Amino acid sequence: MPVTPSLQISRDEKFRIYRINFKSLTELELYLKGDPEVNKSVFKTQKSIYLLEDFAGEPLPAAINYCHGGYETGLGVFLRLKKELESVNVMKTNFRRSVPAVVGSRPHVPNFVAGTPKTMFRLDKAKEKKFIDMYINLAYSGENTDEQIRNRGILTLNLITLFESNGIGVNLHAFEASYNYEELFIADVKLKRPDEIINVGKCYYPLCGKEFIRRVLLRVKESMPFMEKWGLGYGAVLPETLIRKYMGIDDKKLLILAPDEMGIKGKDIYEDAAVFFERLNLSDKISIPNYKNHMKNEA
Repeated sequence: MPVTPSLQISRDEKFRIYRINFKSLTELELYLKGDPEVNKSVFKTQKSIYLLEDFAGEPLPAAINYCHGGYETGLGVFLRLKKELESVNVMKTNFRRSVPAVVGSRPHVPNFVAGTPKTMFRLDKAKEKKFIDMYINLAYSGENTDEQIRNRGILTLNLITLFESNGIGVNLHAFEASYNYEELFIADVKLKRPDEIINVGKCYYPLCGKEFIRRVLLRVKESMPFMEKWGLGYGAVLPETLIRKYMGIDDKKLLILAPDEMGIKGKDIYEDAAVFFERLNLSDKISIPNYKNHMKNEA
């Protein structure tokens, strides 16, 4: 049965905006397996199929299938560096104390003997769960290397771990935002809900697999009812100010941009972590390890 994701088309004084939202990777996969019609009046050549594998990775059918798992290109190095980085994190564990109360789960013997009203113990009230929305822009310029993309993925998952160790749940969205003349395209895929545990295998592909941005999301773009010719490059990366405006990402929400915009070089993961967290300026929200102390000393 074909899947019909939410597509919103609107217009303002500058752009005609096409925004398509996927509730999950599964919904995205099912949408593409329904083979949505290509807008051939705009896309004369279907680049999601014909781009060279050196640039765009495995063919489109395999790229779509990876939405439900199995993508392992570069995964070993990713997991090793992720583990190294997490080894310096200091995790907070929130214990609930037992406090005297009138009603509780076990008796408070000294208070009972003393004849005071609070003769039972109960757990103190759990802190209300907090949540934060995190958005990562998968679009990037050709100058960004595979190593930069990989390190950004590691740092994103590490950031989620830090938030959750501080009692803050994360809503993770991965998106592409691009524009061409007077048309603007946004594809938003929800990767994680606040009540879900991080699934590294599920997140790795969209965060790091070049097939995801260069074939999967490209195929989504080819199905849009654009009116303008999107040209050879299929549009330009939308700048941060316009991303925030058209996606409604205010200062209370986190926006992770292309690796070079986040200061990520793709070499020393600790150096990249230090710059990444400095760029996000989160020290007032969570405890950030001093990653600079672990940077490699280069001769």
